Amino acid sequence: MKMSDLSSSCCATCVTLKDQCPQPKRLINLLLTKVCLLALLFGTVWSITGRECLPGGNLFGIIILFICSFLGGKLLGMIQLPTLPPFPPLLGMLLAGLLLRNVPYITDAIFIDTHWSAALRSIALSIILTRAGLGLDPLVQTLKNLTAPSPYILVQLLIFQFCVPAGAAPS
Repeated sequence: MKMSDLSSSCCATCVTLKDQCPQPKRLINLLLTKVCLLALLFGTVWSITGRECLPGGNLFGIIILFICSFLGGKLLGMIQLPTLPPFPPLLGMLLAGLLLRNVPYITDAIFIDTHWSAALRSIALSIILTRAGLGLDPLVQTLKNLTAPSPYILVQLLIFQFCVPAGAAPS
């Protein structure tokens, strides 16, 4: 039996097994499935990390922060006001972080070590700056198309910025 025949028969077996497994179709079934998976994941992480995963540990605080920020982003993304564009999910994540840090009872229950917090903030800053830099590509292409008026606008701005303070200065 060749290797290609073995891999194709294995994939065929996996596809038929996937079709035979029941898929949760209703909301209650889906929620029950996700709660069971979350409980299994928590049990696995708890067996590996021990006290860090329990309330008061660093890992517990990071998980709660992640879940609350995800839910805050989803909830704020669902808000639609008729005269405004949709709110960005990042704003909901920031609001969730502010609430977790400033509500007294929650702040005492969720603890993240300062070293872990500093490392996570550095990682978040690098991700935000990378995403912002990748978002500049269409802007750079637009500016390349406007090469003719760019020097004129630049000279006008420089003259304006030089003349206004010079004229407003006392003699």
